[in-house]
Amino acid sequence: MKNKLLLLFTIIIAIFLRCYNLGNVPPSASLDEASIGYNAYSILKTGVDEYGAKFPILLRAYDDWRPALYIYPVIPFIKLIGLNVLAVRLPSVILSILTIFATYLLIKELFKKESLALLTFFLLAISPWHIYISRLGHEVNAGLSFAIFAILFFLKAISSKKNLFLILSSIFFALSLYTYQSEKVFIPLILFSLIIIYKDRLFKIEKKTLMLALFLGLVLIIPITLVTMSPEGLARFRGTSAFKEESFYKESADKILKYKNEGNIVGEMINNRRLVPLKIFVTNYFSHFHPNFIFFNSGNESFKAPNFGLLYVWEFPFLILGFVLLLKKRDIKVRLLLGYWLLIAFIAPSLTTGAPHAMRAFNVLPIPQILIALGLMGITNFIKEKRKKNILNFFYISMIIIVIYFLGIFCKEYFYSFPKNQSSSFQYSLRNAIKFVLKKEKSYDKIVFSNKDNLYQSYMFFLFYGEYDPKLYQRQGGTKSGGFAQSHIFGKYNF
Repeated sequence: MKNKLLLLFTIIIAIFLRCYNLGNVPPSASLDEASIGYNAYSILKTGVDEYGAKFPILLRAYDDWRPALYIYPVIPFIKLIGLNVLAVRLPSVILSILTIFATYLLIKELFKKESLALLTFFLLAISPWHIYISRLGHEVNAGLSFAIFAILFFLKAISSKKNLFLILSSIFFALSLYTYQSEKVFIPLILFSLIIIYKDRLFKIEKKTLMLALFLGLVLIIPITLVTMSPEGLARFRGTSAFKEESFYKESADKILKYKNEGNIVGEMINNRRLVPLKIFVTNYFSHFHPNFIFFNSGNESFKAPNFGLLYVWEFPFLILGFVLLLKKRDIKVRLLLGYWLLIAFIAPSLTTGAPHAMRAFNVLPIPQILIALGLMGITNFIKEKRKKNILNFFYISMIIIVIYFLGIFCKEYFYSFPKNQSSSFQYSLRNAIKFVLKKEKSYDKIVFSNKDNLYQSYMFFLFYGEYDPKLYQRQGGTKSGGFAQSHIFGKYNF
């Protein structure tokens, strides 16, 4: 009964933190949310996106050709409540809440400990990282959700040997590839890890079920594989590839020249141009482990509330302790799975520019929360073994006060400071400008929007906030190119 009440209490907290004032925090639609919303609206009304593509697998959007799956669950919400930012964000929020509950089930499956599962469940529910990103109407939430569902059902399948679980796992692994670019790297690697770690149990499942799950998965991934390998599908990787950073190559060339003049052969070899991509990857990879990235915010950093990092500062010692305790855990399969998960999650963001990147590294969740929970449980178990009841009670009370204090500060910073201090990041002024223009448009024959600075991609925000008729937009030619420097003209509007 006690555990059920704690579970219910945590669910209520998770829902509140993700749903409170959702239409106004973040303060307005982001660049991606406006694109997702209008394209979902266009498909709802016409069956084609802004470019005239029928039910696309890849959404061309701003010429970045992102996986399109997330726009389809947005469609029924637009049908129900109209084209607005709330309709775009609700599917993401629902998936994030389901993800938290799936994490609870996943920990129970891995550790067979209700208390550890509940604690991890709670830590993910109050996670600054998860709260921030789950409130965005973005495909990254679907990517993490489907990945965790897939892993959960895989583990359920090998423990219960029920056919349905393996089929569901196969479906969610395949669907995750249709959600977010990082999944195209993370999913094959985590699936390979699962097969290797649990091969002894996996191959005890009925062969017909294994073959059916394999066949179904392969059939489902054929379309996304084909479009991903096309020139359009590779456009995003080419555009964000970290290996195009000229500064690294220039630095390498300068050092080679220096060492050559000094006669330092070893220095020349280490700074060989062919090793630059490896140096870029390693630098990007380890940047995700830097305390400043994880626990602090130097200013208006992306996907962080003001004055907060991705994790709470108080979690640091328990994170380290939890990692040590994981290494000592007897079940080597659990150690290997969580260890590989942690290492694999940072590969995709290390291949792109902008590292360290909180959104592209989102797949690492809920590993930090599991480690923190292990650390907290390790402390309490140690105190219990020493039979120091007073110290244990003091530890419990201290932790409750610390959690309430930091969560309260986070809520203040996120729900009140963030919309004011970072409104420019969400082009809040453009939303208000469009409302003004729509009131005055009948008085003018031609209206011109800038497409620079905080008005970039103003055409999409106009389509979104103006609920511009997709049928009319298609008759006027639709979108020709979504490039950031591209001008757009339709009707009396010139962007």
